Amino acid sequence: MAHTAPTVFSEPVHRVTRWVLPVVLGLVYGNWVAVNRRHGGPITGPDLASGVWSALAFTAVCIAVIQVTRRLRRDLHALHALLRAAFAGAALGFLYSQTGDDLRPVVITSVLVTAAVFLLLFYRFHTRGDA
Repeated sequence: MAHTAPTVFSEPVHRVTRWVLPVVLGLVYGNWVAVNRRHGGPITGPDLASGVWSALAFTAVCIAVIQVTRRLRRDLHALHALLRAAFAGAALGFLYSQTGDDLRPVVITSVLVTAAVFLLLFYRFHTRGDA
């Protein structure tokens, strides 16, 4: 018999969280992008605009990843993990690239984070059986 975790929150709470959490994370992400772009200098319009557009893009892609993974078959653990890991790696890579650092450490860090997130999520999905 498979062991399932107890459900702590009701379905309406989960439904609202599926939309609120990406928006909140998007706002934090957009602010972080704007801070990275200004490099400790004064706040400028282009930095704020970049933060707003980044927040909107992050939120939209996060919601899309959530919706796509919810529609995938539950036994496709590797695909679930890969989609989420690719999103995490790309988001971190863009965030890191806004610091103005050289491209090589940005790519290396993004690939390492993507691989680590993939391994962690694949292990979780494979051992629990719930994507």
